[in-house]
Amino acid sequence: MSKTAIIVDDSKLSRMHVRAMVLRNKPDWTVVEAANGGELFTTLQDTPVDVAIIDYNMPGDNGVETAAKLRQSHPGIHIAIITANAQDAVVSGIRGVGAAFMPKPLEEEQVVRFLNSTALPPRRPTQPQQE
Repeated sequence: MSKTAIIVDDSKLSRMHVRAMVLRNKPDWTVVEAANGGELFTTLQDTPVDVAIIDYNMPGDNGVETAAKLRQSHPGIHIAIITANAQDAVVSGIRGVGAAFMPKPLEEEQVVRFLNSTALPPRRPTQPQQE
């Protein structure tokens, strides 16, 4: 089944790298890009999205803050957050908003596992959502 994925990262090179991994493994999917959380929400006004892959370190809201807002406004989207920061607090924050954790350097096998998991219902937040 064809889906639409959005890659949110302030690095164009990183977005291109993740896009290539997605399209190699899900060639029938549509991939759109955003440089930050603001662009993500602007894109969502016109483009329905099933999957969001979000970088943790971005200007403005970080990946967890962006994912928490996305989870509130679009609870059916599958979310993964990419980061080299594997500290317990960061990982628990990622899981707390119902997102998958994908450590950097990103391995294609991890991306494929996440993409395949989108056939299941989205993860649910483990922490109450903050207003």
